[in-house]
Amino acid sequence: MAPSAGIRIFPQVSSRRPAGQAPRASGFRQPCHTRRPSPHRQRPVGSRPGRRYSEGRADRKAIRVTAPTVVDQVNLGDHVCWTHDDESEALDAVGRFAATGLRLGHKVICFTNASTPQAVRTHLEAAGVPTEMAVAAGQLRIQPAVEHYLTGRRLVPQPLLAALVEEVTRAQREGYSGLRLAGDMAWVVGSGTTLDDLCRYEAHANRLFVDGQVAGMCLYDRRLFPAEQLRAVAAAHPATAGPQADRNWTPLLRAYRTTDPPGLRLVGQVDRSNREAFAALLSGLTREAPADRPVVVDVSELSFADVGAAAALARADRDASGGVRLVGCRPALRRLLGLLRDGGPVERAG
Repeated sequence: MAPSAGIRIFPQVSSRRPAGQAPRASGFRQPCHTRRPSPHRQRPVGSRPGRRYSEGRADRKAIRVTAPTVVDQVNLGDHVCWTHDDESEALDAVGRFAATGLRLGHKVICFTNASTPQAVRTHLEAAGVPTEMAVAAGQLRIQPAVEHYLTGRRLVPQPLLAALVEEVTRAQREGYSGLRLAGDMAWVVGSGTTLDDLCRYEAHANRLFVDGQVAGMCLYDRRLFPAEQLRAVAAAHPATAGPQADRNWTPLLRAYRTTDPPGLRLVGQVDRSNREAFAALLSGLTREAPADRPVVVDVSELSFADVGAAAALARADRDASGGVRLVGCRPALRRLLGLLRDGGPVERAG
C-alpha cells in the first residue's frame, strides 16, 4: 500500500557504505551518547573549565562509583520521567545522576522539593562528592524547585523554557561538556498548575535535548499524582523509568538533531507511553525548518511506531512547507502511513 500523500520515503540514501552498516542520510551525526570524553579531557569535580584531568592528582577527592544502575543509562540527550514512591529512592537517583555528571565534567543543577538542598548536599558528600568545592566553582547548583519553575506562583511554560535555554548556553560558555538537570516535580501539587500547562512544558522541553548537550531527569512521586495524570505527564517524555526498572533498561526513544540535511534521527520506539514527546519533537522541527527544504526524519533505527506516531508524521508533513522526507522507513510504518492516506481506522487506534 502506498504511503500517505506528501511524505517522501527513501529507504536508502547512498549505496556506498561498509557491509552490514544501516542506511544513514548524508551528514547524520553519530549519537552523542556514544562519544565518550577522553580521560585526558575530563575535569575533576570543582575544577575550572580548561584544566586537564590528571589521574595522579593527590589532592583530588575521589567520587565513589558503585555498580552500574538504571540511572547510569541516562545520558546527554535524554529527557526521562523518573517515577518513584519513596523519597530515599528519589534521593539516591538524584545523587547518582549528579555524581556521575560531576565526574564526567558536566555542570549539574538540582531543583529540590521533598528533600532540602542541604539534604541533597549531605547525600552527595556521603557518596564521596566534594560538594563544597563543586558549588564554589559553579559546577554544582542545588536550589528549591519553586524558585525555578514558578513565575508569580504559577508555571508559565514559555519563560521557563527560555530560562532553560539560557542555562544551556551558560554551561557551554563556561566550558562544560554537558549540562545535567534533575527536578523534583512534587512542587506541582498545591501550586495551582494545570495538567495541560505541565504537559505542555514537559513536551516542549524536548527540543532542548536533541543537540546532545543536556540530560534531564524529572522526578514524579506516584503517591502524589493520580495514575491518569502521571500517564499524561510521562507521555510528554521520550522515556520513563524508576528504581524498579530492569538493569538493561535504556530510554524508549532517543532523538538527535541533524544539520546536513536538517532534521532528526530517531532511535528506539514510539507508542502511547511517549507519543506526546514524539509529536512535540516533530512540531518543533517543522517550525524551525527552512521554507525551501524538506524536513528529513531518519527512522531507520525506529524499531516500532504505532498509528499515533504515523499520524504525527503525517501532521508534520502537512505543517512543514517543504514537506517531510523519511529515510529508512520500515514496511510496518509504511503500511500505517498508507492506512492514514486511505482513511483507515486512525480514530480507533487510541
